[in-house]
Amino acid sequence: MLDDERSLSQVNTRDDSPKRIMASGSHAQSTLPNAPLPETFTRPTPKQRFEGHQNAIWSFVFLHDNVHIVSGSLDGTMRKWDCDTGLLVGERWKGGGSGIWTLVLSPDGRTIACGRGDGSVQRWNTDGEMIEGVWTGHSEDALSLSWSPTGSHLASGSEDGTILIRKAEGGEVAVGPVKTNQRWVRSLA
Repeated sequence: MLDDERSLSQVNTRDDSPKRIMASGSHAQSTLPNAPLPETFTRPTPKQRFEGHQNAIWSFVFLHDNVHIVSGSLDGTMRKWDCDTGLLVGERWKGGGSGIWTLVLSPDGRTIACGRGDGSVQRWNTDGEMIEGVWTGHSEDALSLSWSPTGSHLASGSEDGTILIRKAEGGEVAVGPVKTNQRWVRSLA
């Protein structure tokens, strides 16, 4: 847990890296805050400190170049980083709308979708240019996203308990809303 209560919510790994890299986190406090750590446990020393957002980072995606990652924050922006140096690449990606809860990279590695606190879904190319068309349809936060294996469809899950499956070209709803009869759809795969 970060000292200022900010954290990450998704886990992504770079499997082909010689030094397997992982970004992860949690927003929950330990149920045993004063429990002693096992003697064999050593806290890793961070290689980088990703500073550049004004609020909590809730999602990272690794780009297919295996050099860059993109972060999404509750400050409503995305940032591109050099994974090896921790340095920012370019300016903030601002697209209107509220905080970003989730990011997902398309199977072809060319498009990043982000789910926002206003329930909208936006798409960006990996150079930080927003693709025309903001998709709406959820009444609460878009918390989870998943591309179909071919990249032809994009599913979004929301705090309103619904799932929408859209055609990636144009955003037309192909399936849904699927009402899950539960609160929050936090994960799609």
